[in-house]
Amino acid sequence: MEKKKIVVIDDETDLCLLIKIILEKTGFFEVSVAHDGIEGVKLIEAVKPDLVFVDFVMPKAGGDKVIAAVKNNPATKALPIVLMSGLGEMVYFKAKDQWKWMPNAPGVRNRGEVPEVIAEKGSAERVSETLGVRDFLQKPFKKELLVEIAKDILKIGQEEENKDGLI
Repeated sequence: MEKKKIVVIDDETDLCLLIKIILEKTGFFEVSVAHDGIEGVKLIEAVKPDLVFVDFVMPKAGGDKVIAAVKNNPATKALPIVLMSGLGEMVYFKAKDQWKWMPNAPGVRNRGEVPEVIAEKGSAERVSETLGVRDFLQKPFKKELLVEIAKDILKIGQEEENKDGLI
């Protein structure tokens, strides 16, 4: 079986490496990584992946910009995308009626402004639906869930179940 190609786009280099290791260890995937949205779009065009995992809040170009670029390109518009987002990234301040990026830890640098689509929709899950992504992965996540989402979207392992008459 030919390995499925996955592109991971996240500004946290350690997380990209961890995702790459977890997915490649299964033997089903070949993973390429990018650390900002602009680099990610170029990588998608070069690699022609089967699946993309993209962080929502990143410098240069956030996940919403990456998704828009993919969906507006006829060659990639059907590409399945999983939107990733960390706890605490989008915080609503009722008194000011505004959404603001808040880092998960005090030492984390500010990754930029929260795009307007968040303020309009109110949650990452609803944003993922609006943007047309296949799934939403909230950080931190369990490695089993990461692998399960990738296998499910790319239908890995389902051929054997179908042969046995289980599905």
